[in-house]
Amino acid sequence: MSSSHNLRWSHGEATIVTTAATVTDLTFNLPNGRFQPFARAPWVGKVDDPAIVGHLRVLSGDFVGVPFGTGGREAPNLPEWSRLMTQPANGTIHGPSAHYDWTIVSGDDHSVTLALDYEAHSVVRRLERTITARDGSPALDFTLKIVARHKAQISCGLHPNFRLPEQPGRLKLDIEFAFGLVHPGRATSPDAQEFATLASIPKDGGHVDMTHVPLSPRTDFNVQMCGVTSPLTGTYLDEGAGFELDWDRDLLPTLMFWHTDGGIGGEPWNNQFRALGCEPLASTFDFHTDVSTGPNPINARGVKTWVDIDPAKPLEIHHSVRGFTTK
Repeated sequence: MSSSHNLRWSHGEATIVTTAATVTDLTFNLPNGRFQPFARAPWVGKVDDPAIVGHLRVLSGDFVGVPFGTGGREAPNLPEWSRLMTQPANGTIHGPSAHYDWTIVSGDDHSVTLALDYEAHSVVRRLERTITARDGSPALDFTLKIVARHKAQISCGLHPNFRLPEQPGRLKLDIEFAFGLVHPGRATSPDAQEFATLASIPKDGGHVDMTHVPLSPRTDFNVQMCGVTSPLTGTYLDEGAGFELDWDRDLLPTLMFWHTDGGIGGEPWNNQFRALGCEPLASTFDFHTDVSTGPNPINARGVKTWVDIDPAKPLEIHHSVRGFTTK
């Protein structure tokens, strides 16, 4: 059964539940008031069906995926991608880390560490996740430690989900990257997949501007920025506040946007969930880890789509979420 831990410090408060080690609630105390950057599904706390994958039961602010993604996707208009995507789904999406209950190892008002042991057949032996309130600042700092059973390559990703405003275009996004790709399942043709700027992304035979979201009309849409060279900043134009997402870009050199605006039906979604997933990745979109660790169109261009794990030296991945004011 899931339990929780609360962080409280001078500049905010947060709740972390053991299911998928998820930050379900986060409030920053900013000079102009309380600011809550994370999304939170309306069903959190109301769904306990074990048939629904763990992170979906508590879908909200921040969790991790090791390995990231799963199989079973198609790219009907992109033969180059479809040839790669023949693997069946490999368990629950985003791996055991996003499904099972972790164990709280230690915690106080300013920090909590959770751990999850993987099954004996996995190349991963254990994960440890530490979430720390930054002293004197409206920020959370995260460390993910991956302990390996043997040397291997595996996809890996972080999964912060940020709140979408009600009005179109009122969340302004800034990020620098080498090139971007529309999700192969959403690209209409091979020459309508790549983009160089968020301001002009191929979609449905035209282009959309993702420097300002949510998109209009409401839609679900995935893109991946590759060779990222800056943090991501998101500014809520009507609130005078925003967030900065920073991470180890040498280990996770891409960022996927999961722009979901009520487009997913069935339980528990029921077309209710609205969020911008901003997902730092060493992965090829959310495909099977074998796609990420093998030759694919992203790593063919020099952008790594996996992490190397080694039992002699646990891998540590850092990221942070910081709130700021604009007026």
